[in-house]
Amino acid sequence: MVKKKGKSKRITLKDKYKIQRRVVETHRKNRKQAKRDAKAGIVRHDKKKDPGIPNSWPFKQELLQNIKHEKERMEAKKQEEKERRKQHQKGKATNLTELMMQANQKKSEFD
Repeated sequence: MVKKKGKSKRITLKDKYKIQRRVVETHRKNRKQAKRDAKAGIVRHDKKKDPGIPNSWPFKQELLQNIKHEKERMEAKKQEEKERRKQHQKGKATNLTELMMQANQKKSEFD
């Protein structure tokens, strides 16, 4: 059996620009509403708060310790990566004169 072709995604430019205009209008309207809300002291929370681990959860303390250790490990890994990048940047020239000096030094070492 021959497979039927899907509907084309082509649209007229009139429709395309109409959609773009509506998107811009909606974003503008949302920004204005956010400004009004901020002025009025209304706080909108988009993200739901994490409810955490219930007290009745078995081995809750162990789970919390595991989470804490994992967080510390990730922090240490991030710090180590930062130090490594800093060491890598140390050898590089920051301006043109340093770059020329390094190039001349390497040239003399090569000869």
